[in-house]
Amino acid sequence: MLETRLMPRAKENIQVKSLLILAMCLLYILHNFTHSNIFDYFLASFTIVVFLSNLKQAEPLPRYFSICMFMFGFFINIYKGAAIEGTVKGLLSYLPLLSLIILVPLLTIPIKLGGYYHSIQFFVEKLAHQLRRLFGSISILLFCLGPVLNIGTIRILHELIGSFKLAPEILAKSYLVGFSSVILWSPYYASVALVLYQLKVPILHYIPLGFTLAIIQLVTGNLLFWIWLKRRKDSQVIRPFVTPSEEQYFDVQQGKSHQRNMLNLAGLFSLIIGMTFLLEFLTKWSMLFLVSLVAITFPVLWAVAKGKWRDFTEQFVIFKNTSVVNMKNEIVLFISAGLFSKALTGTAAADSIKLFLTHTASISFLLFILVVAGTILVLTFIGVHQLVVVSALVTQMDANMLGTRPEVLALLLMLSWSLSSVLSPINPINLLVSRLLGKSSLSVGLRWNGVFLLIMLIIGSTFVYLIH
Repeated sequence: MLETRLMPRAKENIQVKSLLILAMCLLYILHNFTHSNIFDYFLASFTIVVFLSNLKQAEPLPRYFSICMFMFGFFINIYKGAAIEGTVKGLLSYLPLLSLIILVPLLTIPIKLGGYYHSIQFFVEKLAHQLRRLFGSISILLFCLGPVLNIGTIRILHELIGSFKLAPEILAKSYLVGFSSVILWSPYYASVALVLYQLKVPILHYIPLGFTLAIIQLVTGNLLFWIWLKRRKDSQVIRPFVTPSEEQYFDVQQGKSHQRNMLNLAGLFSLIIGMTFLLEFLTKWSMLFLVSLVAITFPVLWAVAKGKWRDFTEQFVIFKNTSVVNMKNEIVLFISAGLFSKALTGTAAADSIKLFLTHTASISFLLFILVVAGTILVLTFIGVHQLVVVSALVTQMDANMLGTRPEVLALLLMLSWSLSSVLSPINPINLLVSRLLGKSSLSVGLRWNGVFLLIMLIIGSTFVYLIH
């Protein structure tokens, strides 16, 4: 009887919470068209309500960091004599990033309703008899789909290839090589958006550098896998899972249909990304704002054009009740990190960090690269979230004082974020892969991908140093 009463209440709480979160995102979009202090205060107050409503359900570590950052940020603002104004600016500072994270999953709706997943599975199955080609196709698919589908790409691909019975080590390598490369360049990924936003780097200035390093990382991961595969040929880690005699017969007409579907999918992705870049060029609006705007408008326009409005509304309800409410950790972390990093600016601690970074760069820029990357990797490995570390560093970086360009600093931070996503045992990407494979996060990250991380740290640091 008690359970019967509690279930509707729990559902009602989820409904209210998801509506609050989505309302915050819509208010942020409206905020871009208004220039009112009153609206700033209203939106900041609403953000606090969202923060508090998600704090209790957040996981222990993100909750602990969020409470600490929120309290430190607030008290620093009081110390600086800007208790209200400084807190309002801090609460709103990372709202563009948070809206991006919450709204981008809406872009998966046209892909789900378009029947593209079956075509992806069809082509992956055709490559299933050859491990090198299969590894390459998985990592490339993650690289291509990840910018829009985000971390959900890993879960989708895992469901599609689950019947192949691949060794967990192979899957861990392919998933993390493919998705860690996305983190380097995709404007739809929060890490890239955060760093470019703080350093005030236009996305079109950064993409050539980030995309080039991402390709290098993807190729490096595949080459290392081929070497590993050759050395472990007789090991139990490699076991035949599909033999040529078991390979399925693929109907030619069916193949052509799936090929057309894949071309349509490529066109859809190109349209989404191209629309975002074109709008930035025409309007000069912030890329963060445009990504959130496109994430809302594109699925709606697609559903209307395809006559799938009813299917769209059903998928939207699922998105609202699952994807949105599951963002609790990101919500509390981003709101508190924005407040903390904004408050930290101009303090003695911030000046000390800036002085240390400048002094290190004056000795050797290569040393500066290694210090920044090493700091992020070590702190994230022991449990500190990348958002906390990068926020503290990026707000104290001045490209002119460091003798470089903002794009170079952005690439250095993204390289460090990408590698730490694989290494850190508490990173959402690492945790997702370890949960899907039923292995520890240390095995998935450090043990099975340690060589890849070390090689990419050397290659990436050299690349950043050369373009510096």
